[in-house]
Amino acid sequence: MAGPYAGLRVFDLSHVIAGPFCTRMLADMGADVVRVEQPSGDLMRALPVPVGPPEDHLSSAYVQYNTGKRSIGLDLKHERGRELALRLADWADVVVENFSPGALDRLGLGWDVLHARDATTILCSLSTFGAEGPYSHLSGFGLVAEAYSGLMSLTGEEGGRPMHFGTALADVNSAVHGLAAIGAALYRRERTGTGTHVDVSAFDSLFAMIDQQPAAGAFTGGEAVRGRYGTRHTTSVPSGVATAADGSHLAYGMSGDVFFERLTLAMDAPDLLEAYPTVAARVADPGPLYDRIEAWASGWPTADALVEHLTAHGLSAARVRGVRENLDDPHLVARGTLAPVDQPGHGEVLLPVAPFRFRDAEVRPGRPAGGIAADTATVLTDVLGLDDEAVRALFEEKAVTGGSS
Repeated sequence: MAGPYAGLRVFDLSHVIAGPFCTRMLADMGADVVRVEQPSGDLMRALPVPVGPPEDHLSSAYVQYNTGKRSIGLDLKHERGRELALRLADWADVVVENFSPGALDRLGLGWDVLHARDATTILCSLSTFGAEGPYSHLSGFGLVAEAYSGLMSLTGEEGGRPMHFGTALADVNSAVHGLAAIGAALYRRERTGTGTHVDVSAFDSLFAMIDQQPAAGAFTGGEAVRGRYGTRHTTSVPSGVATAADGSHLAYGMSGDVFFERLTLAMDAPDLLEAYPTVAARVADPGPLYDRIEAWASGWPTADALVEHLTAHGLSAARVRGVRENLDDPHLVARGTLAPVDQPGHGEVLLPVAPFRFRDAEVRPGRPAGGIAADTATVLTDVLGLDDEAVRALFEEKAVTGGSS
């Protein structure tokens, strides 16, 4: 069964996380992705943990973001390398890049050039602040976008320092927004016959996903914007994290009136329903309520036991799980969100896959990731139709590097 993007051609000029994650999801959905690597290889190859034979320069991080792609080594500053990049852009439906704004133009590969060569090309650019706007000239990376967005100011304990997320949220979030925008651009091209330049900013993407606070601030002149609240939500009350006697934690949320009444029954605490009969009452003075809930939770032997008790009362809660115990989770495996990849030099391993399910289309990991620019010769012959003599000449000129050099 083919993927939903089967037949889509993608030229990947990106590096590190945001662009590669975007194109990895496209590859999982069936797109044919060819990515460019410099002779030194992508930065992600140097991160822990090493995978396979040392000469392949593979890491778990690189494999996660680049499974399913072919890799070609191009010197984009070499005249012939640039010509090959333009031909690959002509071949592709979609070009994805995450250089600093203006860098692609300086290489002679920017939107104006690509659009003049082929008006149907879609270019997706991912950056910290976008190609336009007063901050577009600033350099940045994921943590900078978190700091600018305001999201970091909401993360951490009340009264404590701002904290960053436990994952590269700015990068993966902008990658998902890029994926969505590419789908919209493809739909537009189907109707109009023309491509477009999609400009995705990590700052924009993070700010747009902040729940409630921007709208609350907009309607109150900023007065209703709240700061960090740690494990005690300040508007969806009570929602938070509690700790059982053994030190295990559970997350819970019972902010609606129906669910709060069920919680008071589960706690055998009718006085709480009298003291907090409405959402407004709970939001007005949540501290004592959270104190009661957390004290009650601490009397349970384990988070799992308390979750079972709450579930029996029609409430939603979950023990806080670690990543390690999800590495072979049966639900994730059954849904295909974890799928096997036979990685040379290591063997079969379960890796995350684009988390989309289609009734009549397949989402699965493609070919395993390989060494630096391992597919240069085959891409030049199979995609661009060059003969062996032409390929040898390109290697000799150092316009290309990598496989079969």
